[in-house]
Amino acid sequence: MISDLHNHSRYSYDSKRNMEDMVKEAISKNVKYFAFTDHLDFNKNDPGCNFYKGEEQFEEFKILKKKYFKTITLFYGIESSYEKEYEEKIKKSFHTFNFDFRIVSLHFVNSIVISNWIKMIEEDKENIFDVDYMPYFKQLRKIIDFGDFEILGHIDYYKKYSKFKTHIETFKKYENEYKDILKNIIKKNIILEINTSGLRHSCEEQFPSEGILEMYKDFGGKIVSTGSDSHKEGDILTGYNVLKKILKRFNFEIFKL
Repeated sequence: MISDLHNHSRYSYDSKRNMEDMVKEAISKNVKYFAFTDHLDFNKNDPGCNFYKGEEQFEEFKILKKKYFKTITLFYGIESSYEKEYEEKIKKSFHTFNFDFRIVSLHFVNSIVISNWIKMIEEDKENIFDVDYMPYFKQLRKIIDFGDFEILGHIDYYKKYSKFKTHIETFKKYENEYKDILKNIIKKNIILEINTSGLRHSCEEQFPSEGILEMYKDFGGKIVSTGSDSHKEGDILTGYNVLKKILKRFNFEIFKL
């Protein structure tokens, strides 16, 4: 079952992709289940703040779903960041639009966009052991406590923007944090996402690492959501050669709607 449930169209500030073009690319790659999950952001420091136009997208989505139903199954999802001060706006949007599912991802730490925050905390550090990533994990805990969503997106996203090539030591250093977070998402029936976009970036590794996936499996995690986090032409399904090996190794079930 080829399922790509994390993709961004022109309804995200950082993508210009036409939705129908995305559907056609997915069909050409034999995707069976495909979802649009555009960005929902309210932080004023985010260039995508209040960019999302849900009503307009949903009308376009309904047309495409009807047009291509014989060839591909389409879903209408969303990817939201989470910060406590915007919780009511997020909840209102979650329950205003007819989403099939909701992904929540960590895009901000202490109200600073993750790319800038990582650069700031790593800038004067020559050794990964000297970097304090704890605020990242504190924010992850807040996301899990919020809990009004189905999928936790790219859990070790700090890798994308880090100047350090590998984060094996980060995983070891914050092992207890990962244990608590993974136990809690399993308890709350939140699905862990395997996001292949990291394979397109300098970290050259999917989110999350196999170490995290092994821990998730050990704690009883059985189901994962799979997505390429596509933003431009050609991104859909990238990294799925690696993903297939991971799914086989851990015998995970694919999230089904």
